[in-house]
Amino acid sequence: MSPAKDQQPEFELLRPCLMGLAYRMLGTRADAEDAIQETWVRWQNQKIPPDNTKAWLTRVCTNLCIDTLRRLKQERNLYPGPWLPEPVDPEHVDGFSSDELIHSLQLAYILLLERLTPSERASFLLHDVFGYEFREVADILDIGIPAARQQASRARKHLRASKTRFDVSTDELKKLGTRLYAAIAEGDIGGMLEYMAKDIELWADGGGKALAARNVVRGPGRVAAFLAGVYRKTPTGTRLEFATVNGKPSALLYDNSQCLVALLTITCNESGKIDRVLAHRNPEKLAGPLSEPRRV
Repeated sequence: MSPAKDQQPEFELLRPCLMGLAYRMLGTRADAEDAIQETWVRWQNQKIPPDNTKAWLTRVCTNLCIDTLRRLKQERNLYPGPWLPEPVDPEHVDGFSSDELIHSLQLAYILLLERLTPSERASFLLHDVFGYEFREVADILDIGIPAARQQASRARKHLRASKTRFDVSTDELKKLGTRLYAAIAEGDIGGMLEYMAKDIELWADGGGKALAARNVVRGPGRVAAFLAGVYRKTPTGTRLEFATVNGKPSALLYDNSQCLVALLTITCNESGKIDRVLAHRNPEKLAGPLSEPRRV
């Protein structure tokens, strides 16, 4: 039996955890899978097995993600319009569906992580989400324990600066979303405004491949007008369904050929008002298992 085959069962056992970390670090499934594949290659090339396989793999994967994220940040600065994390269905991707980790899968949560430096993001995720001790985080990142603590602390401050709630129940979000989408379908601007926070933002990711707002739309009036205008242009026969995406309910729009053409996700603030609408239109981010998501 080859060394690679000897190593594979142990690696596959840890793959879900590595994938969960890589996706949260990078924000896209493809980039996360690339990091996992490169981690596997380096694991195969190890001549002497490490004393702690999980620690070794986590260290390699994390540092690969940090290097990749530095490159991606430059690319995302040139992205045509707002960039959004790639949506995933937890049922179709290993390592995402455990209750204690599901809140950190929310698209708005991952979007906020984009504001952090790669090292801050790693420190925060490893300690606050995956439960590593700071001495382990310091070893993984090859920094001192005080530096690991400081980086995680800075990350928490960035997240707290957002008034967005990440602890809203699925039922609450679905009810709020249903009311909003009903108002959109009726062209009821006043009805839409009733559910919107004063500082609401709409992020539309078309990736240069689909019609979408090229800039973030801000303010209740502008967001309501934009949503109403988009709905008026929606072809007859478009079907709306709700599904669990990244652990929370989202609205999915299918065209006449049953192709997924848009995904809308909302978040709300401490007052229960919608403070952000994330609209995915980029066909590359709507392909694959997500096109047949689990229904809420």
